Amino acid sequence: MVLMILFLVLTLVFIIGTAVYLNYKKKNINSKIKQSSPIEDQPKGKKKTKKQLEDLLEFKIKDNMICLGNRYSYVIKLGNIDYNMLSNQEQDSIESILIQTALAIDYPVQFFSTTEFIDTSKIITLIKQNKTKNPKIQDYKGYLIEYLENLMENRTISVVKNYAIISYDGLYENAVQELERKSNSFKGNLLRAKIVCETLSEDDLYNLIYRELNKNAALNISPLKEGGKNLYVGKKQKRKEKGN
Repeated sequence: MVLMILFLVLTLVFIIGTAVYLNYKKKNINSKIKQSSPIEDQPKGKKKTKKQLEDLLEFKIKDNMICLGNRYSYVIKLGNIDYNMLSNQEQDSIESILIQTALAIDYPVQFFSTTEFIDTSKIITLIKQNKTKNPKIQDYKGYLIEYLENLMENRTISVVKNYAIISYDGLYENAVQELERKSNSFKGNLLRAKIVCETLSEDDLYNLIYRELNKNAALNISPLKEGGKNLYVGKKQKRKEKGN
């Protein structure tokens, strides 16, 4: 009988102790959440800043560079050559140049390949800018533009694009100069092998990242300008865009 009473008392003590501990733990967690809440820390009257895609991806694009911490990178689009159509002497020459280029690299560089849908928009723009009064050439331009537009809209045709990412670790003030020097040397060496390269602009970088995140999308993000780089567009910005 005494043993049973002792067990009952210990059980009651354990239940009461558990309830007190859980209640204390809950209050402690709630107080920590309130202390770390960004809303509490913000001064009154200060407007919330809009979230941008750069905030989510934890990098930003500035001066044609991808900035990630203290690392700054240029992305260079590599041209193509039909290696199999070259003579043996030309193949040996290109291989020698590529080996020399690889041995001269003393900075961080990555190579990136991706599959992209055909984009003929730049060619179409150039054709439209070429003015002529010849009616036959005008008709030919119309047929060619229609063909290129249909080719771009056909989402079953894709091409392989290759990129080189050249990086510099250090201060932002030195990044542009260093990356220009390294990229010019890199592109110059490849040009000896008849490989034409092009440094991507800010719009090209946004388009590349957007295409990689949205493989089935046919839209380029660059025409969206600042609205395309924001996570969302507010009502005021929509009214402003309509007014323009």
